[in-house]
Amino acid sequence: MQPRNSRLNSSALRGAVDLAAVKAAGEAAQKAEQARAERARQAAAAESAGAAPAQSAYQLVIDVTEDTFETEVVQRSTEVPVVIDFWAEWCGPCKQLSPVLEGLVEEYAGRFVLAKIDVDANPLLSQQFGIQGIPAVMAVVAGQLVPLFQGAESAANIRKILDQLILVAEQRFGVVGVAGGAVAPGEAAAAAPQHPEDPALS
Repeated sequence: MQPRNSRLNSSALRGAVDLAAVKAAGEAAQKAEQARAERARQAAAAESAGAAPAQSAYQLVIDVTEDTFETEVVQRSTEVPVVIDFWAEWCGPCKQLSPVLEGLVEEYAGRFVLAKIDVDANPLLSQQFGIQGIPAVMAVVAGQLVPLFQGAESAANIRKILDQLILVAEQRFGVVGVAGGAVAPGEAAAAAPQHPEDPALS
């Protein structure tokens, strides 16, 4: 006969907190803070040495390969959300979606960066991410994978998804998402786009 409390049903756990997720979020936030502190230290050292500040430390749109993924996506995600666009040259919907994403990354002025991965040239990455069809869009925040959407989406819907991603990145992981000094941290809220509806992107 088993003790009465040896098993818990799913309803009893419904309000439970996933401690592993809380720990991972805490560790990610700590890494993000350390990365920001290190960048601030390097910028201060460069300024005191008379060097010009590196305003364009990050490109907003980058082509990522299997060799550069760790640096360009995982490490960079400790400072800014990295949105990944999985695409291929033969994919018609990809050719429609990519310009929308590239326009939005400019509009958001450094709140996220866009990493483009050609699935044909990087089959290992598409396999590791479990890509079943393209276009597929995911994000990495503080080293944590965040699936976003698959298939073509309107600019209006993508803006809503990006707003939610940026909010989660800031609140849960402490990733402020202002890349390359494009916007000062105190101005982050003012830098959020006002989302003018652009019929060309919708």
